Amino acid sequence: AVKIRIDDTERCPLYGAALVEGVKVGPSPLGVQYRLEALGIRAISNVVDITNLVMMKFGHPIHGFDLARIRGGAIVVRRATEGEVMHTLDGQKRSLVADDLVIADAEGAVALAGVMGGQGSEIQDDTSAVLVECAYFTTRGVRRTSRRHGLHTESSHRFERGVDPGDTRSVLEETASLLCDLAGGTAGDTYVIEGPGPDERSTVVLRRDKMNQL
Repeated sequence: AVKIRIDDTERCPLYGAALVEGVKVGPSPLGVQYRLEALGIRAISNVVDITNLVMMKFGHPIHGFDLARIRGGAIVVRRATEGEVMHTLDGQKRSLVADDLVIADAEGAVALAGVMGGQGSEIQDDTSAVLVECAYFTTRGVRRTSRRHGLHTESSHRFERGVDPGDTRSVLEETASLLCDLAGGTAGDTYVIEGPGPDERSTVVLRRDKMNQL
């Protein structure tokens, strides 16, 4: 349904996506609303609430795009062009710099990577197909963009401190499952994960006798 390309693999070494079609946007069940309120997050709609709930469960921010509002059927992870303009979800018009990493469609930026989505592709009442993003953005880049634009969000807070790239598939599957259960969607069985991935983690050997000794 959409082609994904990573132009900046240094700042985004991994990008995963899942498509769920046939969703019906509406209020979340009261149990979901109560759980989010207890976590200090305002309930908005079933689709947005699901992305927030999964973020709180895994500690890995995700974002839902309205597929119909992704122009040209393309997602490109790239640096912004100097002076490029986009409207973020808080209603502000942002003038970007070349150091900002963005998620773009065929015509321009639709999200500030790891910080905040854009108004042009946000979930609305008539949304029927949701493209779920679960990516790994490097900490320093997100921190610079967040501070530059004065945007300290639930997403940037987590990316600045580091998330687990190894949970990408689990996060996507959990989100797709909830979108089916709570929004009446139908999920495809294919998840796209592009990019070389982050560097391999170190292996630490722990001996049982040493552990018992400690």
